[in-house]
Amino acid sequence: MRPARLSIVPRMHDSSLTQPLPRLDLALKPTPLEEFPRLREAWGGPHVWVKRDDLTGFGLSGNKVRKLEFHLAAAREAGADTVITCGAVQSNHCRATALACARFGFDVRLILRTLDGRKPDRAVANLLINSLAGASIRYISVDEWDQRDEIMAEEAADLAAAGRTAWVIPQGASDRLGMWGMNLGFRELIDQIPQEIGSDVAEIWHTGSSGGTTSGFGWAADRTGFSTPIVALCISEPAESLVARVTRIWRSGVKAFGGEMPAPPLEYLDRYLTGGYGQVTDELVETQAEATRLTGLLFDPIYTGKTVYGLRKEIAAGRFADDDHVVFWHTGGGFGALVG
Repeated sequence: MRPARLSIVPRMHDSSLTQPLPRLDLALKPTPLEEFPRLREAWGGPHVWVKRDDLTGFGLSGNKVRKLEFHLAAAREAGADTVITCGAVQSNHCRATALACARFGFDVRLILRTLDGRKPDRAVANLLINSLAGASIRYISVDEWDQRDEIMAEEAADLAAAGRTAWVIPQGASDRLGMWGMNLGFRELIDQIPQEIGSDVAEIWHTGSSGGTTSGFGWAADRTGFSTPIVALCISEPAESLVARVTRIWRSGVKAFGGEMPAPPLEYLDRYLTGGYGQVTDELVETQAEATRLTGLLFDPIYTGKTVYGLRKEIAAGRFADDDHVVFWHTGGGFGALVG
């Protein structure tokens, strides 16, 4: 166990950002920071606090709306009438985008990955909501997924040829705009810790995948001098893949916003991949269900459930002292629990 103490300096914005980025309000902010003592009673170890980004309010879309607030504002400023984005067939980001576009009057085209590129026989959970929101959907295979950016560019070119304007959002809205949304979200947490916990925090845990959340957290920690370790639980690929994504986003952010490359207290943890994206084990599913029984919170097996599982295993391994306080950032994704 490492000694990890809370360090907070006065909240600040990057001096190089000379004017606020345009933003369309979607989320209810700040989201609560709550302790769940029954987890500690059952699992032992630290006090577990949950940053309730499952309660951002808009379409049960979790932290995704923090990123979309900036992307859709940029789309509006660009005069776009259509938004294009991509993800897995049960992508939380794509569902959030479809609902947000319905709110603001954008058409939306989703590029969704399935194993064979075919439409599923039955639309459930996020996929059903996409249709209810009026999204046009194009399915691509796993083999085509590496060309997703080119495919979205082709869709945008087709729209341009028809006299329309598209705004393309990358996977997970994980670019400098999405990062900025999560950077502000993390600063929100920095303000809450002394007010709600009133004590040192050992670590802050979150799900790491496409890099937008992790890069935003790291950017905020670096720019504010926040020194508590931040753990990114890798849920799909080895740590080096997530590191590469985060580094690319930071470079883009430095180019756009100025300053130096961040050097935050980030740890990338990839020993609970359980086979990769969307792959689960019986033990993981049981741990996720147990966490729900102890908290009343919904977790999905792809993202938050896998991170809860990793946290549970690390608690059992003695990572934390009994008087530690740990924050788990709940990114939402409850509809994923409905996928059979």
